[in-house]
Amino acid sequence: MIETAEQLFERLEEKNIPLTDEQKKEIIAVDAKYRLRISDYYFNLIDWEDEEDPIRLQCIPSAKELDEVEGYSEDPLNEGRYEKVPFLVHKYRSRAAFMCSNFCYMHCRHCTRKNTVMNSPICDRDALPAALDYVRKHPEINDILITGGDPFTLPIDLLEYYIAGFRSVATVNTIRIGTRAIVADPARVTDELCDMLEKYHPLWVFTHFNHPKEVTEESAAACGRLLKRGIPLGNQTVFLKGINADADVLEELYTRLIGIRVRPYYLYLCDRVKGTAHFYADYHLGVDIVEKLRYRLPGYAVPKFIIDADGDNGGKVTVEKNHLLGETDEYLLLPGNREDTVTKFYI
Repeated sequence: MIETAEQLFERLEEKNIPLTDEQKKEIIAVDAKYRLRISDYYFNLIDWEDEEDPIRLQCIPSAKELDEVEGYSEDPLNEGRYEKVPFLVHKYRSRAAFMCSNFCYMHCRHCTRKNTVMNSPICDRDALPAALDYVRKHPEINDILITGGDPFTLPIDLLEYYIAGFRSVATVNTIRIGTRAIVADPARVTDELCDMLEKYHPLWVFTHFNHPKEVTEESAAACGRLLKRGIPLGNQTVFLKGINADADVLEELYTRLIGIRVRPYYLYLCDRVKGTAHFYADYHLGVDIVEKLRYRLPGYAVPKFIIDADGDNGGKVTVEKNHLLGETDEYLLLPGNREDTVTKFYI
């Protein structure tokens, strides 16, 4: 595990990757504000001959993270406002999120919580009773997302304590776990962990593949261990400039994911979080790409394009092309089964 700028420099020296003094100063400055952490596994996926390598861009600090950009804030999604008791966020009527960890196997440079959870106090066992009490008093909550940070970084007995606690609430139907361990350090997804999770169905795991290079034999095997226990897997990708804001890249990613039985779920517009503006790709491009994917992939492999709107009343909104192209008293005009074609549906 690489956890300091100095450790990163040592690893780069071992690989004969030169850095200028200015580049080192920039990394040190960013690390002082946004701590770096990179698993050995993910670090070894980087192609150092490519300065724009998508793995590199997601994990190596960039001076662009320190840019002050208008419209970007520390917590644009207002998660802090909706924290009803310590570590429990209740923003949507029927769902709540429990921030069980502030640790990840990798600090993604585009992380939406880089200014909040990743710099917050550590959740411990004592936080659960208040969270359970709140959920019991709000029976409209029927879905719990256990997230962080990364829940799979916790000791298995502690993670089970949290899962079992929420499973004990009669009104909780489903439990979801959000993790990037499958991508960042798949060896952590052990048989022991998967055996524990299997006891608490209905339980879902949502992971975070952003690029085809992340779909490796190791990550596929980690998914296989979860699937063997009957745990369904979904993927939430962040739409990132310079990494995956391209129809061909996303087509390859989603083709690979359904090949390992991971269903593409959301494609998120990058949140307007301080330190991430250089990853922002225009939403028009995202909508156009998803429209292209409709023609290239089976329906179950096409994710919803999501804007997580900020502001007091913000939330996740699906944004897509209007597929009703025209309407008369006799028929609807709809897109055809190939790009740039139309068809009539008589009514």
